[in-house]
Amino acid sequence: MGCGSSLGIGTKVADRSPQEQQSSDNSPLTPEEIRSRIVCSEKSTRLQLTPALSIEYAFVSQRGYYPDAIDKPNQDSYTIIPSFAGDPTKIFFGIFDGHGATGDLCSIFAKKEVPERLLKLMGKGTPANFTEIYSTSFIDVNAKLHTSRIDDSLSGTTAITCFMDGDIIHVANVGDSRAVIARSDASRISASPLSVDQTPYRTDERERVKRYGARVLTMDQLEGIAPIHENWATAINEEVDEDGDPPRVWSPTGNFPGTAFTRSIGDEIAESLGVFATPEITSLQLASSDKYIIIASDGVFEFLTNQAVVDIIKQYSDPLEACEKVVTESYRLWLHYELRTDDITIICIYLDHGVLTEAQNKERMQSIKKVDLMTTNMLTDRLIELRPVRRGMSKQKRRDQMKKDMAKMVTEEDLSYKMNDHVILKSKQEMDKIQEITQANWLFKQLTVQQRNDVYKVMEKVSVNENDIVIRQGDPGDRFYCVQSGDYQVTVKNDTPNGIREDIVHVYRGDTHPSFGELALMHNAPRSSSVIALTKGVLWAIDCRAFRLVFMKSPTNVIVQTLKKVDVLKSLTTTQLERLATNLTEITFEDGDYIINQGTIGNTFYVIKEGACLCTVWDVDPTSSERTSREVLRLRQHQYFGERALLNDAPRAANVISVGRTKLLQIGRQAFEEILGPLQKIIDNDRAQREAKHNFQVAVSNLRENSLESSSLKNDVARGLITFKCVAQTSDVGTLATYESPNNVRLTVRVV
Repeated sequence: MGCGSSLGIGTKVADRSPQEQQSSDNSPLTPEEIRSRIVCSEKSTRLQLTPALSIEYAFVSQRGYYPDAIDKPNQDSYTIIPSFAGDPTKIFFGIFDGHGATGDLCSIFAKKEVPERLLKLMGKGTPANFTEIYSTSFIDVNAKLHTSRIDDSLSGTTAITCFMDGDIIHVANVGDSRAVIARSDASRISASPLSVDQTPYRTDERERVKRYGARVLTMDQLEGIAPIHENWATAINEEVDEDGDPPRVWSPTGNFPGTAFTRSIGDEIAESLGVFATPEITSLQLASSDKYIIIASDGVFEFLTNQAVVDIIKQYSDPLEACEKVVTESYRLWLHYELRTDDITIICIYLDHGVLTEAQNKERMQSIKKVDLMTTNMLTDRLIELRPVRRGMSKQKRRDQMKKDMAKMVTEEDLSYKMNDHVILKSKQEMDKIQEITQANWLFKQLTVQQRNDVYKVMEKVSVNENDIVIRQGDPGDRFYCVQSGDYQVTVKNDTPNGIREDIVHVYRGDTHPSFGELALMHNAPRSSSVIALTKGVLWAIDCRAFRLVFMKSPTNVIVQTLKKVDVLKSLTTTQLERLATNLTEITFEDGDYIINQGTIGNTFYVIKEGACLCTVWDVDPTSSERTSREVLRLRQHQYFGERALLNDAPRAANVISVGRTKLLQIGRQAFEEILGPLQKIIDNDRAQREAKHNFQVAVSNLRENSLESSSLKNDVARGLITFKCVAQTSDVGTLATYESPNNVRLTVRVV
């Protein structure tokens, strides 16, 4: 998780009201879970740097949400070091955004080592140019990380730091985190960049890494979905990226490292492609029109422009509250456009300028012009090439949305397609091979065992020879392919002023068992590229009707509504019920078949898809011990039974018998727990939350009515002059209640 060098600054896990901390209609986390992911300043800290300049600062860092890695550590690290080098006029701020398998370790390493190395270099004597040792500190730390025990071959960290020396600031940037300064004029407060993202969006950075041999492609270009181009400047000038698919740095010999930035600390493999740790440094003398300095990881700026961040911050007088609001909005936007969120970290520095004498001001203005001109020259050429904010869904989010949308495109022909009528006989070795090559495929991972087996049965073996055309650009999509062996080249034809040009955009290697061809089927669109066999190989093809029927089928609303009526499932959210409905498997019973036998131990839950069932119990004559069957219940389509088996191993209470031919949807306890976890834990958590909510509401009600020590306060509440906001418990004072007046003045009183 993020770690701060807390010299002179307190750090705490967020303990403000969860409702105040975060609120998002589509958040997969509860307010309490969100709060547990936030680390922030205990309070805003104020420092006097010079007689004419004081600052107030705070930070907030929120660990990202990754549904497939719910406990992934925060890879953002931050550091704030007042009285740097023992000088109260100096302070060091830094945010380090890690990436890769050891990204958290890389960022922690850098946030400790960069200021330490800078301190050591400063101790060797005052250099003629501070920026030289500032830059050297990053380069030296990069080399030290390479020789450390941390594996940084495909991991590393970006860095954004701000060194304040009185009213002179030096901002050093490596990667795509960002520093911004807010300046006021007569009409507004405007954002100005103190750093420029080092990404392949920038022409100079893109050309630099290409000189090292790098390929620069988006993921869609790499996979042959999008045509080859380098006209990202158009999107940049609009400050909006609709696709969420940035250009990345790739090796000429393989699909790695894929960094979306062109400079970083670590990333030893990417370094050979020009991704190095030399920072770009901006030096500036602060003016009285400068109001705030913001440094933040790219988790903030993914969906917010510099100006949007400043517009949020300027609404709050407390930098801690401003940080919280920016993080809240960033979190909301991440979940709107993504299935996950990045780690989000921000430091806000409020500037308070004192009054200078005329002589001091004249000297200062001369320095400003000199330094500011240098800064302006450095930034102006690249300002239009800032990495754009995103306003488009990620590929994963689009896939998730596509599955919902494409379910509506399933045709009558697809629905009439019967898997059992198209079974292609295979040997056991062939079935084992299909299972092996599809086990890591993202499409197959979401299928149940029964659904996978159904698909395996209809897959057709396709042998290809060198130069065979598997898919031709422009043809209608009729098959989806999984690669067993062989290499396949993806090409895209583009119109150019000199005629049609065919570009090679990707090569699929058989040893990784990739798949291709699904997008044309999902979109019901012509093929966007051609796929040609480079060698002899073997493919397994799935007919478009089978593909749409299985992969694009959505949970039936009727089934979800049925599941909502099951008592033991009432603690599940709609999303959980949809996941459950998707993973129910179908089974058929004939007339008179016993589905459940009274007294046996069962672990399966059933919903009737078609047909009906009869429930009976055995009555035993106490004298003769003879058993007779007695009907107790009849169940029809969309009703359910066996739900208690998801909770325990209690014997079945009745027989359940098929009446006519009956199709059931079923799921076992083990499969249920693999999808959603133990049902009893879900029920217990829900019960605990409901009880806590009830107790809180009772406490608030009592507090409002009876607990104010002052009768005048009671009268103010009764007359609506102040309103109740929240209640909190402390170990030393007891219970505290917070009230707020119409002009936003807050009053905290002890509860009797």
